[in-house]
Amino acid sequence: MKSIEQFSSGVVTKWFSSSMHRKRMCDGLSGGWLLVGLLACGWQTPAAAQSFNIYTNNPFLSNGAVQINFPTRTDSYYLLQATPSLSIPFGVDAPFAKLGNGGGIGFAPSLSPTGSMFYRVEQLSLTSTNSFLNDGIADGFKLLHSLPIFGPSQTTNIPLGYNTNWLAIYRRQTNLAALPLAYFPSPTTTVVVGASNVTVPVALTLPYTGYLTYQLSGTAVPSSPGVTGDYVPPTGSVFVNNGTTANIKITLVPEPDIEINRSIVIALSAPPLTSQTYTITTNSCVATVQVLQSSLSSNGVFVGSLAFTNGLFAGGQSVKMAMRPGSGNSTVALFDVTGNSLLGNTFSVSVNASTNGFQLNGGQFSNVVTNTPWGRNLNVALSFGSTQTNSNGMTFTTPVTMNLGGLTASGVTYSGSGTLTVARSQ
Repeated sequence: MKSIEQFSSGVVTKWFSSSMHRKRMCDGLSGGWLLVGLLACGWQTPAAAQSFNIYTNNPFLSNGAVQINFPTRTDSYYLLQATPSLSIPFGVDAPFAKLGNGGGIGFAPSLSPTGSMFYRVEQLSLTSTNSFLNDGIADGFKLLHSLPIFGPSQTTNIPLGYNTNWLAIYRRQTNLAALPLAYFPSPTTTVVVGASNVTVPVALTLPYTGYLTYQLSGTAVPSSPGVTGDYVPPTGSVFVNNGTTANIKITLVPEPDIEINRSIVIALSAPPLTSQTYTITTNSCVATVQVLQSSLSSNGVFVGSLAFTNGLFAGGQSVKMAMRPGSGNSTVALFDVTGNSLLGNTFSVSVNASTNGFQLNGGQFSNVVTNTPWGRNLNVALSFGSTQTNSNGMTFTTPVTMNLGGLTASGVTYSGSGTLTVARSQ
């Protein structure tokens, strides 16, 4: 095997000849040596050129054709060029043009009836504007859309499902490619009920001035006349002043009780094609705001009952419990006992929460009930003991003591003992 390295404008061109294949190559040829040239062309500068190893990418003969293998890139396409003499400029050897597929591909031009030829493979970017037919449509676009790059031209043909021809389609896509692309850098934002608002960031690939528009959906309910809802519907657009970032801010509505986890789905929308100022893509134009009832990331809502079995009180009270942010970095357990005449609708106690469960030991709550039939205020106090977890980690039991003062004129405080039993709900 012999090789001659030729350097031109910083790009390496390797020419090859093989004496061991000479007899087979000369069968059907006019005689002489078969020379195969391979050129690795970068798309901008010689520094970007991709050289081929003459041993791992060695051309060879197979069934009367030269097999030329080379590494490829998914952002490229390749042309096979040929000339019978190095004194004659290379020309494109139609029909040999291929898209890169990320692996190794090759060309296999037949040696009959051309005889001895010099070959080179040119690598071009799919975004280049090269057009073999010079008909206004780039060859990379044609290959991506299965159009012939060597003719006949498809500029005036209208593809099925479109109302315009290929040239107009190409020009539209080229114009859109120059616009900034708007997208969500993070597909999910999480907020716990009790927060006043949530901010969802948007990014753009190029500086942009103008409005970004979006639409909202999801299981969260927007506020409206007569409906409290989960959030105040925003305007549906945000203005960007020569920037590459923007924020969609959504005001949340305080919830008086514990419901289920909800979501707000935000979808970016692009202007009409006739006046498009930015573009979007399907895989990054949608983001979700998870509105969680509990700060516990998994199974954070608990349901069960609060029952007093001795003393003054009997029976049970349905209860829902969720972990919410407290003052500072603390966490509180919020209890939903909607309609309870002594405890109100909701109340909170301090809690030691973890991903595996919670501990209410030492938690306290007090309430004053006014406007009673007796004309006296009632002082209600709850005290929580040590929380016990069952073997499967799903049910939690806590002893509770209730003290009730002001029930009688004597001022004697009455006490009752009971149990809080809750299990994971969601």
